[in-house]
Amino acid sequence: MRGVIHEALKKIEKTGLVGKHYFIITFLTRFPGVVIAESLKEKYPEEMTIAIQHQYKALSVAEDGFKVSLSFGGKFEKLSIPFKAITSFADPSMNFALKFSIGYSDIESLIESDFGESNKANKTKSEENKSKEVDLSAKVISLEAFRRNKTNNSDNNS
Repeated sequence: MRGVIHEALKKIEKTGLVGKHYFIITFLTRFPGVVIAESLKEKYPEEMTIAIQHQYKALSVAEDGFKVSLSFGGKFEKLSIPFKAITSFADPSMNFALKFSIGYSDIESLIESDFGESNKANKTKSEENKSKEVDLSAKVISLEAFRRNKTNNSDNNS
């Protein structure tokens, strides 16, 4: 699902925000790779929510995260956020939101995880399930007998 975030940010990196679109992103501030000003880290020691809407610039999206400058109290601050640090992402104008259940206890396993391998495993299981043919013919009920009865009953009532 983090790929959805990547694609959405990549699109606005190229074209800018269109119409009423804007993004609300919550991330873990102490996650490895997160780079924010010390003053922001002090104010938000665990988690921080940002809005990419009007006062942003220099959005740069990479495969593993993004960088953006946002205005805090009239001063632009640079933020670097890995996608794995994101706990929620929303585009309220589209009524779209993603929520990730993650805490600092999950960080070590997340850092070491290889989502490519996980996806290959899921694909293999999916292919195995498709290869098992299921005979549903015994479970199909013909409604033809009921239709004829209903038709005959309506003809008799007319």
